[in-house]
Amino acid sequence: MAPAEDAPAGVTYVTGAATLRSSAHRAVYSKARKADRGPTAPSGSLPEEMRHLELLDVFEAGGETDPRPAVARLLARADRGVGAWPDGNEDTRVGRLEAFVVPPSSLADAKAGTCVDAQASLAALVAGDDASDGLLRVFERMLQTRVLPRLKERLAACGALRDARAKTTFYAQTPPTLRLQPGPSSRYVRPHSDAEYGHQDGEINFWVPLTDVSETRVDLRVESRPGAGEYHATHAKVGQAACFHGTSCRHLVPANASGRTRVSLDFRVGVEGYFDPEWCMAGTKADHGRKTFTA
Repeated sequence: MAPAEDAPAGVTYVTGAATLRSSAHRAVYSKARKADRGPTAPSGSLPEEMRHLELLDVFEAGGETDPRPAVARLLARADRGVGAWPDGNEDTRVGRLEAFVVPPSSLADAKAGTCVDAQASLAALVAGDDASDGLLRVFERMLQTRVLPRLKERLAACGALRDARAKTTFYAQTPPTLRLQPGPSSRYVRPHSDAEYGHQDGEINFWVPLTDVSETRVDLRVESRPGAGEYHATHAKVGQAACFHGTSCRHLVPANASGRTRVSLDFRVGVEGYFDPEWCMAGTKADHGRKTFTA
């Protein structure tokens, strides 16, 4: 694949993984899965209304829930395997995420070698960024002030909560997953549902773009309903989160044909009564944990 006109000289991604990510949820075959009765959810399945895509405002530029400055500082500390900004570039001085360059060698082999090393390095950076202005603290402020209050409103509106005035427990993925998708690339993320990886019906997905879609021309695409087989762009802008039911609705990320890097955060939130915090599908392994919040 020839580099796009705006691609950094000599940079193209034609093999291996589409993204460098800070965490993953893996699933392999396990005989024990046949006898697994699945999670225990006293409240049953989430209502149909919770499976629809919604855009949620989660931060303003420079605000206390804006994760971009923390991500830029985190990436500035990254080793060469994760990447860097080009030298002598104005984008480097201001830490524009779209200009961050991931080495092609760090994505060339999705299952071994430098790709595994680069992902482990990025995961360690994210997991350890717990300073007062670090990504983990900013993420928790976003959860507590923007994400969970709105999620509770939606649950109450569709009758999913027995008492909307009572405190509700949520189980949020922590740390969130940071993803870097450089270009120009021919690699993409295939259509999939998160149920394939052991995620539960009682979880809601949140996808937060940190780079401008008009520059990267990459947007998450989600089925309009479970099993529909047609995918629509979320049209989420910087400052918004696309909220959807990724366990049942398949989703994909197209190839990044631009010469810029798509950067995003994503995470899942389990809902009390619909999510079983003690259950894990046999054969699965997650690089992240969960933290309990109430709202």
